[in-house]
Amino acid sequence: MNLSSLIYFSRLYGANTELVTCGGGNTSMKENGVMYVKGSGTALKDAVTETFVAMDLQKLLGIFDEEYPQDDAAREAKFVADCAKAKLPGEENKRPSVEALLHALFPQKYVLHLHPALVNGLTCSVNGREECEKLFGDSVLWVPACRPGYTLAKIMKDIFDKSDKPIKTVLLENHGVFFGANTVDDLGIHLNGMMNVLNSKVIEYPLVDSDKPEPGFADKIRQVSGKQYVEFNASPTALKFAKSPESAKPLLKPFNPDQIVYCGPRVKFANCENCLNEIDANVIIMKGKGIYAIGDSAKAAANCMTLVKDAMKIATYAEAFGGAKPMDEELVSFIVGWEVESYRKSVSK
Repeated sequence: MNLSSLIYFSRLYGANTELVTCGGGNTSMKENGVMYVKGSGTALKDAVTETFVAMDLQKLLGIFDEEYPQDDAAREAKFVADCAKAKLPGEENKRPSVEALLHALFPQKYVLHLHPALVNGLTCSVNGREECEKLFGDSVLWVPACRPGYTLAKIMKDIFDKSDKPIKTVLLENHGVFFGANTVDDLGIHLNGMMNVLNSKVIEYPLVDSDKPEPGFADKIRQVSGKQYVEFNASPTALKFAKSPESAKPLLKPFNPDQIVYCGPRVKFANCENCLNEIDANVIIMKGKGIYAIGDSAKAAANCMTLVKDAMKIATYAEAFGGAKPMDEELVSFIVGWEVESYRKSVSK
C-alpha cells in the first residue's frame, strides 16, 4: 500500500512545534477496509511506512458490539487487547495509537489529531463550550472531558450515530482536536480555518523562550529531588506566572494528558530556596525567578520543559475564553494510573 500521502501530512504537521509537542498527535488513512494509524510512542515528524499500524477496519469497529466491564482496569485492558486483535497479520510487534478507534469513527479517508496550544486555549477554558458554539456553530462537535480509551470512543460513537450529517471536526475538552477529510488539502483547509479564527480572538501572545541564566537554585533542586537534569525558564510569560501563588494558579494542575505524561500530575510553587526541602513534583515555579523542569535524563527534562511552555501558552490563550480550566482531579487520577499513558511515557524517555 502506498502511504506517501499519509507520511507527507504527518511529517508536515508533526514538524510544526506550534501544532505538535514531543510525541503528541496522531494520523490515519483508510483504504479498502484497512486503516493505517500512527503507532503509539512514535513521532509524526519522523513518520515512515513502518510508523503506521495496519488494522482491519471492520474488526476495529466491531469493538462497539462487545460487552465491557465497569471496572476501570479490566475495561481498559480488554479494550487494548481488542484493539490489538484488529491488527493485520505482520503487525504483531506494533502498538496502535489508543485513539485508533476514534479515527475509525470518521467516515473520511484521512484523519488528523493534534493538541495545539492555540486550540487548547479554547478546549481548556472556562467558557470553552459556549465560545466554540459562537465561533464555529454546528460545524464543530464539542465533546466534554471524559475518561479516554473505551469511554471516550463510546461517547463519540453515540454522537456520530445521532448526527444527520458527516462530522468533520471534533474538539475534545482538555485534550485537542480531530479533523477528518477525504483529501490532504482539505485537512489543511480545516486546520488553517480553525487556527485563523482562534488567532483573531487572542488577547495576548505568550513569550515563552528564555535566555536568562539560572539564578543558582539548580544544585539544591538536584540534591533534594534526587534527579540530575534540570532546565530553567525565565521568559516574560514564565515570570508573569511566577509573581505569586495566585498568579501561578493556572499552571498548578495539568490541562491535558500530554502534560501528565511528560511533567507529572502536579506543579510546586516555592516562595524561596528554603522551601525546597521537599520536592514532590517535576515542575517548580520559583517566586520571582522563573520555572524549573526536572527529569531523570536530559531528554526527560527537555520534554518536561516543552510541556511547561505548552501549559503557559494554553493558560495565556485561555484568557480570551473566560480563563484557564485544568483537568478535574478524578480524570487526572485515572490517567496517572492508565496503562496506556504509562506505556507512552516509557517509550518517550
